[in-house]
Amino acid sequence: MDSLAALALATELPKPNLLQRQPQNRNDYIVSRKMIKHILYMALYQCLVLFFILFAGEYFIPESNVALQYDRPTGYVYPGRLYNWDGSELYKKYESDGASRHLTIVFNTFVWM
Repeated sequence: MDSLAALALATELPKPNLLQRQPQNRNDYIVSRKMIKHILYMALYQCLVLFFILFAGEYFIPESNVALQYDRPTGYVYPGRLYNWDGSELYKKYESDGASRHLTIVFNTFVWM
């Protein structure tokens, strides 16, 4: 409890009316409804962005290396899935290249968010 109070005092500028405030009730929750709302909204936002990049990234992420471009007229990144939508394998010729650049971008987005 002392560490939470110290953290609250460290993050909020000291004001005279802070000492006049009534103490918190012992049965109050540490995480308020507003905090839960913000956490849930941020989790939803991050999931939407990551799922968009995961499922639609192969259609808008450009690939500069011509040898690694997906088989489309414009040069986009190769998809991160192992199998095509019809069940045929995608990575027969790319097994030695390591992780796909598509999933690398998904991971980097996850880390930076």
